[in-house]
Amino acid sequence: MILFYSFIAIVTGSTIIISPVMGLFFYAILLYSCYLKHCSLFFKFALTAVAVLSAYVYYTADNDLAEDTLHDITIDGYKYYTDSIHYLVSNKGKKYELYDEAQEAAIPIGYKCSGILPVKIPSEQRNFIKKDGVQSLQINELSGRIYVDNAAALNCLPADLTLQQVFNKLRHSYMTKVLSATEYDYKFDMLTLSVGNKNYISSDFFDALQKLGIYHLYVISGTHVAFLSAVIFAVLKFFKLPLNTIKILIILSLILFLCLNFFSPSVLRAVFMGVLLLISSFFKKKPYLAIISLSAIIQLLINPYVMFHAGFQLSYVTTYFILLTRPLFMQYSGFIQLILVTVISELSTLAIILIHFNEVSISGLILNIVFVPLFSFIIFPGIIIFNVLNLFYFPPFIDEIYQWISTFIKCLIYLIADNFKHRLPIKNLSVLSLIILLFITYRMTLHALFFKFKKIALSILIFTAVLVINHQEFNKQFTVTMVDVGQGDAFVIQDHRNYKTVLIDTGGEFQLDENRIKLSEKTLLPYLKEQGIDFIDLIIISHLDIDHSGEVIHVVNKKKTGNIIMNTQDVKFDEWAAELEPEIRNMIVDSSQLDSFQTGDIQFSHLQLPETEANSNEQSVVLQVQLNRFSVLFTGDIGLSTEKNLIKHYNLKSDILKVGHHGSDTSTGEEFKNEVNPVISLISAGENNRYGHPHDSVTERLRDTRILGTNTLGMVEFSINHDTICIRAKLAPDQDECLKKDIKKEPDSRP
Repeated sequence: MILFYSFIAIVTGSTIIISPVMGLFFYAILLYSCYLKHCSLFFKFALTAVAVLSAYVYYTADNDLAEDTLHDITIDGYKYYTDSIHYLVSNKGKKYELYDEAQEAAIPIGYKCSGILPVKIPSEQRNFIKKDGVQSLQINELSGRIYVDNAAALNCLPADLTLQQVFNKLRHSYMTKVLSATEYDYKFDMLTLSVGNKNYISSDFFDALQKLGIYHLYVISGTHVAFLSAVIFAVLKFFKLPLNTIKILIILSLILFLCLNFFSPSVLRAVFMGVLLLISSFFKKKPYLAIISLSAIIQLLINPYVMFHAGFQLSYVTTYFILLTRPLFMQYSGFIQLILVTVISELSTLAIILIHFNEVSISGLILNIVFVPLFSFIIFPGIIIFNVLNLFYFPPFIDEIYQWISTFIKCLIYLIADNFKHRLPIKNLSVLSLIILLFITYRMTLHALFFKFKKIALSILIFTAVLVINHQEFNKQFTVTMVDVGQGDAFVIQDHRNYKTVLIDTGGEFQLDENRIKLSEKTLLPYLKEQGIDFIDLIIISHLDIDHSGEVIHVVNKKKTGNIIMNTQDVKFDEWAAELEPEIRNMIVDSSQLDSFQTGDIQFSHLQLPETEANSNEQSVVLQVQLNRFSVLFTGDIGLSTEKNLIKHYNLKSDILKVGHHGSDTSTGEEFKNEVNPVISLISAGENNRYGHPHDSVTERLRDTRILGTNTLGMVEFSINHDTICIRAKLAPDQDECLKKDIKKEPDSRP
């Protein structure tokens, strides 16, 4: 138990740095457990010292990642995608990912290449979301990413291979053989399940697996390692080899399997635990708990940042729960044990799923009870058979059978995922809610093992009540959020009393990075998910410039949406709408048909003009939004001429002005600014953007207002409650403050 308690103390110390209250809760649990086990005072002091040391290490950990320019690298291995291969490279003991835009030909593993190689580091997170690019690099033991137009242009020469590179060449040869074995796409699934290459999973299929809660079956885990060990055991047992010899051969096989998957953290965890458990079986005492704890501690010593990896947390929480509750279900048959282990795995990790992924599965438990046996008794054996046949002779009729099975399983997964609601987004948990949920899931797991169905039902009710209460905003009526989408606009307005959400613009289409990830996937959509928003009541597109509308189709495909209001007279509309799916086209409402409208208690006045220039910017939908006693004027990208026309037709006085055209000097004239008379000016512009937005002349005109820009502050969030508005900015927490409504600035009666 010493190693187990030591590991918990390390977890406690690392948690205190992130959340002092949660860390103290873990520390209290640790001491209480020691009390129940009658631990000595010295042991308690020792655990306290370990927790303090852990906190110190994580608090003082140096972030030595920095942008640099390398002049030589060594090709250590490849990152595989369905349509491309990128590189894993090293320089002076540091590892990097290298992305080749041209993809002309793969540079052989072990080659040393020279050239101008700029290292890029992800910028700090500029929105109130959990995703952290720097921490992702640290977890994967990477020092940065390198982007080149054409890797073939580098000067590359062969060099002596390291042991790691030898294994990576073997892995590449194996993967090449599998890819050439069949023309069907199931080959990518075979490699995903054989060597843990998750990059072969398409985004649509990944979403389907996530919805069903069975993504873990497509990642190399303890389940896969256990099955592989069982197959090897059965084969060797058939040849009547001694038990200890079989164990040694299994250990050697797992180590070889690990070497073929050198860069996979999930394979490392699973194999490492499996090998240590097999080693422990040679002793009379079976110190499984100590062995698992030792494997975790060793991994933390190698890379402390792995503590924050969701896979690490899920693996060890599941394993600990299974080991600690094992005496309670060992008397049942093998099939019942399999079901109970699945139940334990689902229930014990509920809180971690909520922390990392902000969702709770409605059907995950039932689907896992179905799919875990399916994978255990059909899919995994099929993978073993495929690999054995591929070594010798792979008959065409077998190829057809595999294609049929693969197609059937994928169609089944898509069918279930698309026709039922499986997951609910959950707002970020408060510390109190998380503590309660940890206790509830612990009790629920025990109730499940004792088949206490009434107590399980009660636990589910309490669990649900906690999530519902956590979702409430008792001190907010509205929230307006200026999302940092770089050089573009995206605003989220929430009515917390009526549970309504309005999105004004979506930002640009995408930014070029390692996977060409959609911009909204890194900014807007994670924010909505972490706010617990499952439905967008209304999307308003100011105009059809890509930096305002580029993500709308993707957002609608990802989030259920009510209607889309936009100016169908926009000069770009016909071209934009030409290839729209009928379902999306039917959601569009022409803004010219609306003078005013309301969503919940969010009131919109559409300030439209009789005539506008035939220019998308000048045709922007201009809205005055009333949120209780506060008014916000959204101006899209209108220019000076449209501003002058608006002055003639409308009372523009507003508390908050969304400055037109990202702060360009083609907007926000002196007269217009004076007519609006804002207290707060919002400028959504990219950091160090090439346009120089906001222009100095504009900020000078707005100098008597409070200027808040995403280019300097990142995401800015406004919370409105009666006559008070509270401001918080992602990159400047020291500037957070609350302001009372200035009665003198109350807008006059509207025309």
